[in-house]
Amino acid sequence: MTASLHDPLALGLLRLSRWLWWALLCGLWAAAPGAQAAAPPTCPAPCQIDLAGTWRFLPGNLTSALQFDPPQRKPDAQWRDIRVPANWHLDGIDHSGVAWYRREFDAPATGAPTRAVLQFGGIDYFADVWLNGRYLGAHEGYFEAFSFDATHALRPGQRNELVVRVDSPVEHPSAWSLRKRLLKGIFSHHDTRPGGAWSTRGQERNTGGIWSDVTVRFGQTLVLDEPQVRSRVDTATGTTAATVTLGTWSDARRPPQPAELELTFTPHNFTGRTYRERRAWPVAAGHTRQSIDIALPEARLWWPAELGQSHLYRVQATLRSGGRVLDQRDTVTGLREVRVDARTQQWHVNGQRLFLRGTNYIPTQWLAEMDTSAYRRDIALMRAAHVNAVRVHAHVGDRRWYQACDEAGLLVWQDFPLQWGYTDSPEFHDEAQRQAAAMVRQLDRHPSVIAWSLHNEPPWDAWWMKYKYPDYDPNQNRVLDERLERTVRQLDDSRYVHKASMSGEHHWQGWYSGHWTDFNKPTTHALVTEFGAQALPGIASLRRLFNEDNLFPDTDKKLEAWQYHNFQPDETFKNARISKGKNIHEFIANSQTYQARLVQLAAESLRRQKYRPVGAIFQFMFVEDWPSMNWGVVDYWRIPKPGYDALARAYQPLLPSIEWDQEKPAAGSVAGFGLWLVNDTQQTYSDLQYAWRLHCNDRLLAEGEFSASVDADAATRLRRIESPALPQGSCRLHTRVARPQGPTLAENQHEFQVP
Repeated sequence: MTASLHDPLALGLLRLSRWLWWALLCGLWAAAPGAQAAAPPTCPAPCQIDLAGTWRFLPGNLTSALQFDPPQRKPDAQWRDIRVPANWHLDGIDHSGVAWYRREFDAPATGAPTRAVLQFGGIDYFADVWLNGRYLGAHEGYFEAFSFDATHALRPGQRNELVVRVDSPVEHPSAWSLRKRLLKGIFSHHDTRPGGAWSTRGQERNTGGIWSDVTVRFGQTLVLDEPQVRSRVDTATGTTAATVTLGTWSDARRPPQPAELELTFTPHNFTGRTYRERRAWPVAAGHTRQSIDIALPEARLWWPAELGQSHLYRVQATLRSGGRVLDQRDTVTGLREVRVDARTQQWHVNGQRLFLRGTNYIPTQWLAEMDTSAYRRDIALMRAAHVNAVRVHAHVGDRRWYQACDEAGLLVWQDFPLQWGYTDSPEFHDEAQRQAAAMVRQLDRHPSVIAWSLHNEPPWDAWWMKYKYPDYDPNQNRVLDERLERTVRQLDDSRYVHKASMSGEHHWQGWYSGHWTDFNKPTTHALVTEFGAQALPGIASLRRLFNEDNLFPDTDKKLEAWQYHNFQPDETFKNARISKGKNIHEFIANSQTYQARLVQLAAESLRRQKYRPVGAIFQFMFVEDWPSMNWGVVDYWRIPKPGYDALARAYQPLLPSIEWDQEKPAAGSVAGFGLWLVNDTQQTYSDLQYAWRLHCNDRLLAEGEFSASVDADAATRLRRIESPALPQGSCRLHTRVARPQGPTLAENQHEFQVP
């Protein structure tokens, strides 16, 4: 039969015939010799089986007209092995668009009636799912965990085949870059993408794939989702409680009888009291969500590491009926209160005020590349640099990252994945609202997450776009962001909600505009969410990027290769005026020195303005997220640059800061310096010994010492000193604070040239 795609009846018959053909083929395959497992796995419900491992993979759209159909059966030789979980780029597959995954697995034999739920931790970006030829459903979005009821498609005690159609497209040229349609943030369009933000190659090295866990969960008549937990702490009254939301999967046609819920909060990383609550739990048909409140008197609070111990509780939900366990799920959470004055950006955690010394973070372009140990390594680097808050920049990360932050007591400012401009179609607005709600639900249980920010540099606030786009609309995405802000505020009143990370919060003096010494000038912004500059990685890392022929960018062709790896020549040579030098070693030194000096000056200057008006700062960027040369103070291979040491010095909780106003004082002149103590701790320091020494050309030129005090959580200008007449050469002013006859508490230094 020849069917016209314009004939609805013929099209329907064609779809039916394909479905029947697919189902028959699956049935024949399942019945073929050797297809059955010798013995089904043991998995007494409630339990789950993990489908991680080697899957089969075939890129390309295998159905010419009927996009939603399962793939036509191709010879197995045309399929290749792929790891799951993994982004397909990590398996060496250079592909954008549609690709097919399939995985065979043996399901456990079941005695008592059970439910089976197929769970995905994350697929980038669109997904359609079939089990044994039965279509289970579709999903959009790269970060959200999602599930399907697989009960009626599963073959207990037999071999099963799971098929997933994944589509990770590139944005259409007509949408780039004001009218994008994919909610992928920095994974689709950003300065740190392979190829950069504005290159025609900026969408290469696609992030698509089944990048997170895939499991099948079995429960007795129902299956629980992971509990969603939100704490409520009132430090004024000393009351603590939590709301636990549970999702349940049950038969839509025949729901089970009401069950009994047992909810426990058990200390996870400390010894203490366990809280227990039991009550009747009505089980509704299909997939439903219900909440329960539990009082937690005298519970231990979760504190940022800088303020105390990060107490965590394991929350376990158990549903029973007739003496048997239907399902049991648990999660880990913490109890804490966060308050912030949106105008002054003064943050309070559990009633204690805390200045946020932050950084921006994109761990990788391919989330499956990271694991828990890698996140802990990055957090250790941050902690060593005295970072106490991290802005997850324009993306939602892997859940293991947030778990590691909970454990480490590291605060998280969470961005939604909107970067620059998007279409204002009603369909996109609806999907963005749905995904924003999903972000809140997915991360709600993490005490480390203290803020939601919904759009990075939206068009309605990005004045520079009018020079870049002839059709720029100054109101573009304004309604979208207002809608997202309302949605998130309604869902979560326990965290700060920031409509957008505005251009005015991004202080790019010395890189995109102005001069790096402009950071000496006072700011009018209480919140600074970006500041920094690029720097080349060291020579060993640079040699992993380029062969010897391209190692020094002395031709336009070599420079083009560098730009693909995010290098910005105009900003480097024209704005920052960094000298290329005579060879790559000089260029590296000049570039790294510039970044280090700018980062230290910016961080110290902003901290000296503590609460006058500054309440939170976020350096940009902590690590490089792919083999590149960008704003990271730590390169992709986690080798720190000098900018890392500068950040660590400037972010010391107790900082003997040095204020200066001359970059290069003249030989024979007298230079003046303001000596400060910036104290981010909750301790008042009295009768400290503050010592300073000025060396020029390795010779001590002047020194002094005096007693100093500083209040808790304060910044104090102690005195001004002046140098003797300065000789030509290299000079360094060193400051040190210590207790009388005690150890050094903090040190700092300012290096400068006298021409």
